[in-house]
Amino acid sequence: MSGPKVVRIVTAEELLALREAMLHRLDQAVARWQAQCERIGERDASAVAAVMARRQALQALVADSDNTRYARLIEAEIAFLQADTRDREARAVDRAAAGRQQQRRQRDNAAAVLKTLQDRPVDAEAGLLQALRALADGHPGADAEAVLARAFALLSPPEEQATLSEDQRALATALQTSAPTPTLADWAAGQPADPGREARLLRVDRYIAELQVLQGPAVAAPYLEALHHAEQETAPQRRNLLLDSLVLELAAASAAFAQRRVQLERLQDVASRLAALDPVDHAPLLAQVGACSTDTALPLLTALAQQCDTALASHQQALAAVSRRQAVLDGLASLGYEVREGMATAWQDSGAVVLKKAATPGYGVEVGGQADGGRLQVRAVALAADRDRSRDRDIETLWCGEFGRLQALLHGQGTELVVERALGVGEVPLKEAIATATPSGQVQVSHARSGPA
Repeated sequence: MSGPKVVRIVTAEELLALREAMLHRLDQAVARWQAQCERIGERDASAVAAVMARRQALQALVADSDNTRYARLIEAEIAFLQADTRDREARAVDRAAAGRQQQRRQRDNAAAVLKTLQDRPVDAEAGLLQALRALADGHPGADAEAVLARAFALLSPPEEQATLSEDQRALATALQTSAPTPTLADWAAGQPADPGREARLLRVDRYIAELQVLQGPAVAAPYLEALHHAEQETAPQRRNLLLDSLVLELAAASAAFAQRRVQLERLQDVASRLAALDPVDHAPLLAQVGACSTDTALPLLTALAQQCDTALASHQQALAAVSRRQAVLDGLASLGYEVREGMATAWQDSGAVVLKKAATPGYGVEVGGQADGGRLQVRAVALAADRDRSRDRDIETLWCGEFGRLQALLHGQGTELVVERALGVGEVPLKEAIATATPSGQVQVSHARSGPA
């Protein structure tokens, strides 16, 4: 098929730029991973070293690598970093939730012990009772367990060993093996409990711990207040309804945060690439992105991401169009066609340009099309109407061989030139392009007879 052709071109510069963009995206993911590990107390020096080693290996491949394979490697590393971040966050949330549950047990135990002490005629130190009340009110100190142990000791039966005979003490000692002295844990386990309340509180604790770890204490504060209000409710049914409502609110808040975080990460990725390519022209947009956080409304994050996508795509297309036009012109120059300064600009302005070759006077090659879309039209053309038309078929056949050489030449440079549609030799009349000289020396195209491209 040696007639007019529609071809798709992707230059070596474009492919390299794509790999560099992939590596830049990985760098953003690495930076987020490191920052989050630091923030939640999950930094691991050996893990950081391993991640950076893999990143350096991927950087070494950026100059010369298959883009499809490189994309798989980059995506796999980013997926690992995201999964590892979530695992570390889950561990941090587990620790925070366990701490909340321990504090609740201490608070409930303190309240139960305090009530029992108030119902019994026992002497207790004022300081102990004060610490016990603070613990029951949800203000634990560093010695919470010691306070509970001391208070529980006051609940033990009075020492009767002094009034027993030696035989009675021996008998009591022997009987202790079958009736061990209860511990604080045993006593707490025997206190009345509401299984429904406990199950709900476990879910609430997990969600609140997640808020505290991932978003900070300020975000969790309103939910803690709602939890306190629910726990003050004495009617079990009403209390459980309040807790159920709180669980639903927390679940919705967690899901909304996850959505905002994913969109924010995507926005930051594309904005960082735009900033690296064209920071001046898009300074206002980049400033808006810089002010965003996980508290920013999802619609705004989405809208900004779309604006950045559009701006980045436009900039990349403009750069790609330049490299595509230059690659084709340089390749044709290597085949002996006359390429002069300004031809790339003329192609951009007029949509097509015709190149002449000394070896085939009266004929040339037309290249055109919107290079920013990656698709071009190439065809042999006649430069005069009064010519020996019997040569037209020979010229098209000659151009077939030259086009194959052009493909091989560009492929050797890392540029892909793929034929998407072609017509056969002589299938349509040879297009006539009347040559008009311009100051830069290229051929100004005016159309005469032509067939479809």
